[in-house]
Amino acid sequence: MAGYLSLTTRLSLIFSLTMLAIWGLVSLVLMQSLEQHFARQDEDALRGKMVLVKNLLSARLTEGQSDWPLLESRLQQDLSGYGEYFLQIQNLQGTSLLDTRVKQPPLPTEQFGNSVPSNSWVADGVRYRSLTEPFLPSDSTLPEPVLIRLVLDTRYHQHFLDEIHTALLWLTGGIALISVLLGWMASRAGLKPLRTLARLSTRVTASQLNHRLPLSNAPAELHAPIHAFNNMLDRLEDSFQRLTTFSSDIAHELRTPVNSLLLQTQVALSQTRSDHDYREALYANLETAERLGRMINEMLFLAKSEQGQLAIQGQSLDLTEEVDELIEFFEPLASDQQVRLQRQGHARLWGDRAMLQRAISNLLTNAIRYTPAHEEVCIRLNGNDTGVTLEVANPGSPIPPEEWPRLFDRFYRADHARQQVTEGSGLGLAIARAIITSHGGTLSVRSDEQETCFTARFPAGQC
Repeated sequence: MAGYLSLTTRLSLIFSLTMLAIWGLVSLVLMQSLEQHFARQDEDALRGKMVLVKNLLSARLTEGQSDWPLLESRLQQDLSGYGEYFLQIQNLQGTSLLDTRVKQPPLPTEQFGNSVPSNSWVADGVRYRSLTEPFLPSDSTLPEPVLIRLVLDTRYHQHFLDEIHTALLWLTGGIALISVLLGWMASRAGLKPLRTLARLSTRVTASQLNHRLPLSNAPAELHAPIHAFNNMLDRLEDSFQRLTTFSSDIAHELRTPVNSLLLQTQVALSQTRSDHDYREALYANLETAERLGRMINEMLFLAKSEQGQLAIQGQSLDLTEEVDELIEFFEPLASDQQVRLQRQGHARLWGDRAMLQRAISNLLTNAIRYTPAHEEVCIRLNGNDTGVTLEVANPGSPIPPEEWPRLFDRFYRADHARQQVTEGSGLGLAIARAIITSHGGTLSVRSDEQETCFTARFPAGQC
């Protein structure tokens, strides 16, 4: 049931229960204090009356008046007007010599014959207090000591305590109602910032992710959740922006080869042609279809990498041999571009051979494509205790720093790279970064007037 209670209701109940607990503790302390106060007052009164009774008995017994019925009458007269006091005198054998109890309030007989300073008991809903002391005047006619027991009926202040108790019960009920109301009002006022934030959060939609929750009027306790919520909106806005851009880019990239397929097919079918012309049209369509296939495979590869589904077949690799093999493979392409390839340094790395070759190939292809003729592409390797570093550097036009973070986005090309000679799909750097990231490394870029350098760094555990 508690799981369906609102936060306002829960806070109201907690506030009410806390107030009732505090009030209950105060009431308990008050009642205990009153009872202790009246108990001390009764004991003082009993001791005063005991002194009075002893003085009266001593005076009568000294005069030789040992007639107990007569003494009882005189003591009743002397004790009248002092409240509901009862006097009982017994000898040591337990025989009652004098008893002023008119209504005969019950007395605990097990106490007779014992010297008890004071005692308290409840009978028929009434609390009695008593004081018992031995007595034997030195010059009296009594042959042996007697026990004097003075009993006080406390109903005269028990009624007062009962009235206080009843008043406290009614007051407790009133406090319960008031605390529930005050708790609800305080909870509503305290949770007002949350309701405001809820209303503001309803404005956030997929098309309006630019709204942010304000911190100016929010309490300090909500600053951390608001920061987290705003940061989440920042990430969502960035993700939606990337998704929108990616959708536009992929539509643009796929439209060109699809239109090329349609155009070539329509031209081939527009009139009767020779077998050679049909064969050329099919070859052109095949080339375009292969490009589409590579693009689709690359996008599927990136999708798997983002989901963490790349299966890495790790082994110890000599990067020197792998880079030399790739340089030999790309030598014809570099020669066509009149570009030289060079490797510097040595390093070893633990990783997937095919994936790492693909990543380095993408970096190397990108470097060759944008290196001016008669210049050199350099691959620098460095392995030490801190990790492995692989750099692919080439001279050429510098890339503006504001474009560096976006170079690894899918289908993104810097302005100087948007040339008709570019045959890439715009996914090479994104794939390279995905592969390096899956190996626990990072891929970064820096570019100036001297060179553009892509740097892959792998931690020491991957060496």
